[in-house]
Amino acid sequence: MQRGDPNNLPSEVLFEMFKYGNELAYQVLFDRLWERMYVLAFSLLQDRAIAKDLVQEVWIDFWERKLGIENRNIEAFLLQATRFKVYKFLRDSKTVKFSQSILDKLQLPSSNDIISDIEAKETKSRIDDIVEGLPPKCRQVFVLSRYQGLGNAEISEILNISKRTVETHVSNALSKIKEELAISLFVVGIIFF
Repeated sequence: MQRGDPNNLPSEVLFEMFKYGNELAYQVLFDRLWERMYVLAFSLLQDRAIAKDLVQEVWIDFWERKLGIENRNIEAFLLQATRFKVYKFLRDSKTVKFSQSILDKLQLPSSNDIISDIEAKETKSRIDDIVEGLPPKCRQVFVLSRYQGLGNAEISEILNISKRTVETHVSNALSKIKEELAISLFVVGIIFF
């Protein structure tokens, strides 16, 4: 990677740079993602002009709300924002005739496996981040239980703690994960609805 060349930086790094005023980082993100966003919008709408307009609106919203966005996978975030923008357009439009194929594409998450894969990876990444932030013993118990598939009795023996303590750690970890994921979904809902 060439030092200082923004084209070689990961999208997440570019987003952080853009949040703090680097317009070149915004341009690189735009150049990198515009076509993918347009293809997604066009595949749902089958109208080039409307697809271009909606993608442009997503970029404008992105510019205006940059400081309020807390997302580690900015590419998945922008693709999902495009999907929401298309949905809102179709929902609010009085002139568009809804074809069944367009509605099917919007309603079925499996209609776009790439988006589903990105969303799954984003969720997994978010869970991994939450697990990393757990207290050390809680994290250790959770990893042994959920990632390595060990039973509570086995974990109790390995770590020389009571079975009840194992259950408490797993329960606390699951509660924290659910809480953090719910907060993330709430923020996305506020931003786009």
